[in-house]
Amino acid sequence: MKYFKPVDKPAGPVRLAIVTNIPAPYRVPVYNRVAACGDVVFRAFYGSASEANRRWDLPAFAHDHEFLNGKVYERAGRYIHSSPDVMPGLARFRPDVVVTTGFNPLHLAAFAYTVLNRCCHVPMTDGTEASEAGLSLAHRWVRRAVFAGSQSFVAASEGGRRLFRSYGVDDARIHFSPLCANLSVPWLAPDAAHRDIDLLFSGRLVAAKRPAFALDVAAKVAQSLGRRVRIALLGDGPLEASLSELANRHKGLVDVMLMGHVAQSDIPGWMARARLLLFPTEADVWGVVANEACHAGVPVLVSPHAGVAQTLVRDGVNGHVLPLDLDVWTGAVARLLSDAALHQRMSAAALLSVAPYSFENAAAGILDATHQAAACTATAATARSTFPRRQRVVCVQRRLPHYRVELFNALKRELAERNIDFALVHGNGTTSEQTKADGGSLDWAQTVPCTYLLGGRLCWQNPGRQLRSADLVILTQENKLIYNLRALLWPRPWRLAFWGHGRNMQSNNAGSWRERFKRWTTRKVDWWFAYTALSARTVQSDGFAPRRISDLQNAIDTQALVGQCRAVTAADIQALRQQLALGVGPVGVFVGSLYADKRLDFLLDAGARLAQQLPDFRLLVVGDGPQRPWLDHAAGSRPWLRVMGPRQGHAKAVCLRCATLMLNPGLVGLGILDAFAAGLPLLTTDFGKHSPEIEYLRHGENGVVTANTVDAFAQACAGLLCDPALRQRLAEAAFADAAHYTLSNMVTNFSQGIEAALAISRRAGGDRSSKAPW
Repeated sequence: MKYFKPVDKPAGPVRLAIVTNIPAPYRVPVYNRVAACGDVVFRAFYGSASEANRRWDLPAFAHDHEFLNGKVYERAGRYIHSSPDVMPGLARFRPDVVVTTGFNPLHLAAFAYTVLNRCCHVPMTDGTEASEAGLSLAHRWVRRAVFAGSQSFVAASEGGRRLFRSYGVDDARIHFSPLCANLSVPWLAPDAAHRDIDLLFSGRLVAAKRPAFALDVAAKVAQSLGRRVRIALLGDGPLEASLSELANRHKGLVDVMLMGHVAQSDIPGWMARARLLLFPTEADVWGVVANEACHAGVPVLVSPHAGVAQTLVRDGVNGHVLPLDLDVWTGAVARLLSDAALHQRMSAAALLSVAPYSFENAAAGILDATHQAAACTATAATARSTFPRRQRVVCVQRRLPHYRVELFNALKRELAERNIDFALVHGNGTTSEQTKADGGSLDWAQTVPCTYLLGGRLCWQNPGRQLRSADLVILTQENKLIYNLRALLWPRPWRLAFWGHGRNMQSNNAGSWRERFKRWTTRKVDWWFAYTALSARTVQSDGFAPRRISDLQNAIDTQALVGQCRAVTAADIQALRQQLALGVGPVGVFVGSLYADKRLDFLLDAGARLAQQLPDFRLLVVGDGPQRPWLDHAAGSRPWLRVMGPRQGHAKAVCLRCATLMLNPGLVGLGILDAFAAGLPLLTTDFGKHSPEIEYLRHGENGVVTANTVDAFAQACAGLLCDPALRQRLAEAAFADAAHYTLSNMVTNFSQGIEAALAISRRAGGDRSSKAPW
């Protein structure tokens, strides 16, 4: 973005004007501190003294201010300010820098003054990329025009920084003036023994604040915990009568305290009595009530529709950010009220998280922006703003399979501990993929639907809006994803990473145009998250710098399966053998989807030869898929074959523990982790189309890879079945690897790679140009 250059100002204090709607209790103390700085001459211009829905207790004014002869219009619950006095008022003050706090006619007139008089302009916003997501093109055009004529910028939150960045504003020009609770009144130290109110709601009693939802949560929590729950509602508004009726309906479960309007000076006392704050708003640009709760060490449960969500209030750290679903809120509240250790941890985190949200820090951010805009150096009287900046990572998936749900949950938690926000965007599978019924869901993920073209060979999924404020975007490398090409070719304001195999491991022609195109895209990103070391070597061989590659060691959560296998008893195994008439001989097991790349015809040919050499051998097939009917029919003429269908949990563990070997002559993928969890040697062939997880199989150490013939495969199986000592050695190594290839290790590798990717500069494809189409 190119910035308008104002006329050079003469030496001396900077004359600073702020033009804003009305005085607010969380901003007046900030302006008092700005005015006390010795290197500015400050005046605040207020469009009006108040608005109809405000009952604020304002602190004393210790700054020069002027109330304009303005008009206030109400439209759809919003107040719009205008004043013919703003330009004459600014002309009398003769400011060097004008800060405006919105885009009402009042603010646009002040901006026009800066353009006409060649002085500096600084937009200041409490908004976020989420709160302004629904703006019209006209509103966005106005913002672009104002930002292009501005020299520095002030945001009240991390979401505000992302908003400015989405318009192409440089990070170096964005300063922070956080919204703060009033610290001039005493905030009592948290004392669990004196917290006699389970839940607190504080705010206007209007539909958008959802106070009735808070009461319903309290009632359901009481049912869940089997005890009465006390909730206090602070505030007044049009819903008071209906809430009183609702409280009467819940009186058997909930003690409801409807307190009406509470003076600002009394808020700390109420917070000190509360265990949790409920903030289920439908729309709040910020939500200072969350600051107040954190100052008192109270964990906060908030909807995603408040500016504090994932900024001050971080899910799983000092509270929860939850969709407005009654059952979800009930479960989270019940856990926090019944788990004293969890409550204490979040309470301590709340106190730490709110520390940067001070009036001094807020004043410093305004002063920093003022001095940058005026191109002069701040004196010692101006402290640097220390707002904590968190980087944001967005991962885009075409579809969300169930086995990835825990990965993304764990990754979000781990990155939160590393002070990084993580967002997931996913779509839907093809029609055939949806018939597998293997989809997963996450309450906190965002859904962007996929449109499939040419029979599923192309996919259009447009997550552009969700990527506007990202620092790092992770896409899967699939040729069919049209948006990938757009992200690679258009200027982008974020780092771009691929997550994938590195090539199509099942391709019959490595020199095809599809594979050549994939190799070209490989080199166009800033970072690579490779499934395994095999994928990392593949990406490196295509010319990608090894220092920018993370080996994830792709895994799923097998911890439960390990425990289930350990819990299987001899009686469980004997019962399965009797049920399936397996006899007492060795059992080979196949576990996985039943489709062509698994080479099930090859497996049956090998099974027939094994049955000839070892008449008591049995082959157990566990799974489902398009070739299931064929296998069921084949079992009728093969007395050594048992087809089980899909099995999960304990039933799957019994099948694995009943077996001597795991056999899969076809594609080996994440199923190898089932073998490790059960301590089974895996036998496969070198047929050349395995997934990257084949890297985990070390021939002769934890499994066997044979030549790609039925004879070689059957002979190796027979050899192992007849060599207990070798089989035991392979089994012990396989089980040891179960502790290495874990979801926990994958999350650690992923998180470390994300931190490294965020630390690098972008490649040539990256450009923070404001011309990016998203």
